[in-house]
Parts: sequence; structure tokens; C-alpha cells
Amino acid sequence: MVVSTAPAEARKALQTSVVRMRVHYAEVDRMGFLHHSNHLRWFERGREEFCRRRAAAYREMEDAGVLVVVVDLDVQYKSPLRYEDVVDLHVRLTDVRHASLTWEYEMRRVGDDALAATGRTRHAFVTREGRITRVDARVAGLLTGDETETRLGEI
Repeated sequence: MVVSTAPAEARKALQTSVVRMRVHYAEVDRMGFLHHSNHLRWFERGREEFCRRRAAAYREMEDAGVLVVVVDLDVQYKSPLRYEDVVDLHVRLTDVRHASLTWEYEMRRVGDDALAATGRTRHAFVTREGRITRVDARVAGLLTGDETETRLGEI
């Protein structure tokens, strides 16, 4: 399912990873729902795992002096998640440009497949000094490639 309202053929994902996570007690609010701020943390965890599964881990990019910073984000909350819910987070890389990336997200509760949230983040590649830089061709190749490592279970 495409998150954007743009025609599906114009927004095809380059690659997708599905990351399984569980709602922890510390992540819920007084109403017992996953607090809205945690969706952004989960998106981050999903991106980290997406990269890790392709040998393009954040650590290696940062060690090379390239940072990946969020420049734009959008979240739509659809249905609440509660403590102990297990969720499949679908992380899709939808755009890789010379100096930016765009990911889209879909959170679905395992069991009933209820759509909990959708989102999109756009990122820029910058130097440690904050100047925009081009993505290394090797890193771009890893990001747009298939998963080279699979992980079972939830994170």
C-alpha cells in the first residue's frame, strides 16, 4: 500500500523492510496507548534496521563523516496501539537523490492487520559541519539493494 496520494506508479518503493516491534510499558501514555512521540522513534528504529540489513549502517556513514538528518516529516495516526501489541513496521525507501533520501512507513498490528499509522520522512546527507553533501555511490548502492541480512523476531 502506498502512503502518498500520488499515483502508485509514480511512488514505487525502491526497497522495503519489515521490522517487527512490540509496544513496551514505558512507551504508553496514561490512557494505555503508544504515545504519539514514540511513532517517530519507531520510524528511526525502522530506518536503522533497514540500513543494517543492507550493510549500510548509520555508524559507518557517520564514521566516514556523513550524517543523515531529517529535514521533513509527516505522520498520520490511524488507530491506537496498546501495551504488548506486536507491530510490523513496513519501511520503504521511495527516493534516493544525490543528497537526500525519502522513506515511507506503515505500522500494522499483528493479528488483525489494523493500520495504526503511516508516515514519511525526508533526509539530507550533510557533513559534520552541516553542509549538504552527495551520497557516496557505494552507500547509495547498498541502500537500494536487497537485504543481505535477515533478522527473525522483534526488536
